[in-house]
Amino acid sequence: MTLPLLPDGKPATNGPEANTHDVLAHIPPSALEGLSEESINCLRNLASFETPPLVDLGLVKQAAVLVALFQKDGDDKLHVLLTTRAKTMRRHPSQTALPGGKVDPEDPDVTYTARREAFEEVGLPLDHPSIHPLTILEQVMTILPLNSHMKNHIVVTPVVCFISDTSLLKDLVPNPDEVDAIFTHPLKGCLTGTLDEKDSLGLVDVGGEWWPHEEEYHSTNDRVGTTGEYRMHRFRTTNSPIKGLTSDVLIQTAMIAYGTPTTYTRFALNQSPFSTLISGVVRDLPFYMDKSTNSGPVEWGGTEGERYKSSETWAAGQ
Repeated sequence: MTLPLLPDGKPATNGPEANTHDVLAHIPPSALEGLSEESINCLRNLASFETPPLVDLGLVKQAAVLVALFQKDGDDKLHVLLTTRAKTMRRHPSQTALPGGKVDPEDPDVTYTARREAFEEVGLPLDHPSIHPLTILEQVMTILPLNSHMKNHIVVTPVVCFISDTSLLKDLVPNPDEVDAIFTHPLKGCLTGTLDEKDSLGLVDVGGEWWPHEEEYHSTNDRVGTTGEYRMHRFRTTNSPIKGLTSDVLIQTAMIAYGTPTTYTRFALNQSPFSTLISGVVRDLPFYMDKSTNSGPVEWGGTEGERYKSSETWAAGQ
């Protein structure tokens, strides 16, 4: 099996070969009935992933998201549960998100945070025998435009689970204060940047409000933020596009699940791995907490030195 590589050349997972027991033994055989061989292999690869040791994040804000995977009835591949954030949200309104949010001090761990937030946002049960934990992935971090305050960075821990009873999804209801819509997307599409004919049905219009791009399924552009170069990935869906941190999480998930690198170039030329970026923010944040940024506009830089306005909703130094 070919393992996905991080920017530093290290494999993203040790793979299922490193395990001497069935990593899916905690899931009842009946919950795996009807799954395709591809889906079972994906679940096994994810359950085999060795979670990197948690590090002290100091003053950096922390959040957790739930990557809830399931195989649709009549399908043979895994899909992921997604939401469109409410247009009234102060940050990232109307953007695609995974259920999740801020780690509260009373949360016992990040898995609880992700599950609690999923319950609060869409009503996914906190405790249910058809929701099976798989793994916790490498942490990612929000990438901010130039002139943003360093304290606005958030380190996000992805928690992956498998939903074996898809009838649970029919009972989900969006919390109107946080979520405008609930929808799904095939995980494999975040690996290949393409969709098959069946999954292409119902996608938003090319050139429309939700997909103002020429590419059919996958669009990228390289930009420069507070932490250097970053490749923004966007995936066309039946609703708001998958992009930014959500795309970073799902690309990582898909690479591990399918045991192969993306079919497209994942990183910008000089983009550093998230572990390096996070270490830098953890190290430097104490020196910036009480300092304000200069009063210039919040902008992204281009790789050729150009500048363009950010669509982010918070002000510099907020």
